[in-house]
Amino acid sequence: MKKNLETKKQSATIWVKLCPVILIAGVFALDACAAKEGSVNVSMKAGQSCSTSECHPKMGKDKYVHGPVATGDCSFCHKQEKKDKHTFQPIKNVESLCYECHEKLDMGSVVHQPVAEGDCTGCHSPHQSANQFQLKGEGAGLCYECHDQSIGTGKFVHGPVDADGCIVCHAPHSSDSPKMLMAEGNAVCFSCHEDKEEEMAGKEFIHGPVSDGCIECHSPHSSDFEFSLPAESTKGVCFTCHEDKKDEISKVTVKHGGLETDKGCLACHNPHFSSFPQQLDLAPMDLCLSCHDKEYKHADGTSVANMKLLLESNESHHGPIADKDCSGCHNTHGSKDFRILRGYFPKKFYASYNPDNFELCFMCHNDTLVKDAKTTTLTGFRNGDQNLHFLHVNKTPKGRTCRACHDAHATNNPKHVTDTVPFGAYAMPVGFTKSNKGGTCLPGCHQQFEYNRDTKVKNR
Repeated sequence: MKKNLETKKQSATIWVKLCPVILIAGVFALDACAAKEGSVNVSMKAGQSCSTSECHPKMGKDKYVHGPVATGDCSFCHKQEKKDKHTFQPIKNVESLCYECHEKLDMGSVVHQPVAEGDCTGCHSPHQSANQFQLKGEGAGLCYECHDQSIGTGKFVHGPVDADGCIVCHAPHSSDSPKMLMAEGNAVCFSCHEDKEEEMAGKEFIHGPVSDGCIECHSPHSSDFEFSLPAESTKGVCFTCHEDKKDEISKVTVKHGGLETDKGCLACHNPHFSSFPQQLDLAPMDLCLSCHDKEYKHADGTSVANMKLLLESNESHHGPIADKDCSGCHNTHGSKDFRILRGYFPKKFYASYNPDNFELCFMCHNDTLVKDAKTTTLTGFRNGDQNLHFLHVNKTPKGRTCRACHDAHATNNPKHVTDTVPFGAYAMPVGFTKSNKGGTCLPGCHQQFEYNRDTKVKNR
């Protein structure tokens, strides 16, 4: 009998060596040679490990080991078909087996496909792994076994993607948000970009794409452009929606310097949110004066005055300036006219009378101001009923332009009459003095003349 027992032990050893157990879909399955029922008797005592030097020697040795494997409780998952037989019931429902211990993870409205299909072992090794949570791959590498890896290969990669942190934004099992995001809409972005959320609080004007979702402008994975934008420059991005501005700016001949800087549209506009209309960074005039606080000299010899200093030094401000609306006269995106003006305004002191020469001014002022030789209502600049605007302007060839007497921004004189006016290289004095019923002029171009609205003055 003792000899027969030794023979059986030798047979068992040979069986274990010749018939290794292999992993199929994360469960143990016997090789075909083990299919013969009754070929081996195996006595498994409670708590006894399947991992020995002869059988499954590497099991339980990896960095992260499944609990039952670590405790040697293989039989919790692998049920023997018959007692003392080395044959096991097939695991037909992996999901149900996992949920005997683990909480159900498909409770969200959007479920990851492997979870929905009950394929827990599609991502997790049921026994052990070199990766946390017994994942079958490391970080994004596991995700890319199913998902397109090219989403993270742009020149500029979003931080979580670059750090293989897909689960920073996406729940791996289920979620109540689209794309299995950790939160709804921009909330997932603000979980990291807290500064933007804080900056946004209390702002009256929110850029449309921000309300619709940050990913309207920023790729959540990667892009070939800075800040994961869909185009290279700010104008390139902005013009994808603002096609009207793209068309307008493409046709201008006089460009706004701010728009031509590296900052492009962002020189004036905040792309996210603002306390001011049109997403401006500051109140309109404050924004203009943040740049126009110095003199700008151009290659053609012309210059743009230090507008902030000019306004501070002169009390009488032109209507649009008083309303803090520089854009009333200037098109901030560019123009076909001098100084990015919204209408034609002559550069010269003299110009033959033509209503088109006064296009800009007549956008607000009544053009009949210079059409009638005599009036008692059209203007206060009259001598009796003699219309002195008509006298100065409506003539050929030396009609005076508006700039001959008025400064379009600010002066210390009534009616925006300037102290001096450029006449070639000569700063010609205007010499205007106002009275209750009229005034006097002693400019550099003629002797002193007086006018009175009630009683016509005869000047020599």
